[in-house]
Amino acid sequence: MGPRVIPEPGNVPNVSQDAQQAYWALQSGGVIIASTDVGYALMASTQDGVQRIFAAKGRQQGHNIGIIGTYQQHRQMHILPESKFELTRVLTEDMGMMVGIIAKYDSKNLHPRLAALDNTTLSQVTKGDTISIAVTEGPFLRELGRLCDDDPQGMLMFGTSANVTGQGQRFRIEDVEPAVLACADLVVDYGLQKWHMYDRGGVNFDAEKMQVLRMGAGYEVFRDRILRWFPQLLEEAGGSLEEDPEHGVGLPRPPTRTG
Repeated sequence: MGPRVIPEPGNVPNVSQDAQQAYWALQSGGVIIASTDVGYALMASTQDGVQRIFAAKGRQQGHNIGIIGTYQQHRQMHILPESKFELTRVLTEDMGMMVGIIAKYDSKNLHPRLAALDNTTLSQVTKGDTISIAVTEGPFLRELGRLCDDDPQGMLMFGTSANVTGQGQRFRIEDVEPAVLACADLVVDYGLQKWHMYDRGGVNFDAEKMQVLRMGAGYEVFRDRILRWFPQLLEEAGGSLEEDPEHGVGLPRPPTRTG
């Protein structure tokens, strides 16, 4: 018997109801497959769920897994100056981009959401003194994130691409391998996803060092917005953002004055 799929065939998405069902599945220790602009993701909220995901993907047990969260969680758990939080707010909240944000966290005084994790899960979502939080986009993930923000137990979502390790992003449920589908309790099938033409995951960004660690889908949009609105932060960090060799559009033009 395969996973339950929503919406049912012939029905259209109902974002609030679908997010509620996904939240309940995660809260009960289940695994879900859900849509993001940069491909379908396997998500869990418990160590048992993470182990099921790793087994389905053929991933080694000691591998890291990122948090799929919200801007609020990013602000609560990352250590950054206010100028960097303004940058990430504009990109994720105002411009609606999904960005994997890597930054330091307080490892001595853990945020309650991190302190509630078992040692194995904590070691999987952290790398040295940093933690990765993919701040989500789109109505479904925003609503699911809101439910997690309001969760009385401080539930966190952990996620990775819904594919066998090394086989690339999956932008339609029909393309997800049977073994990966079989590990899920619930599948949220919203059809073909927005950035499918890139055949890449999302942008991963070290916000402290102002360095792109993965030139993911929509990178040229990300790059343009940094260069256009936050060049001083890039200059202060001594960094640069290379042009995407496959989707380059050049540098943004200086604004023109009228009148």
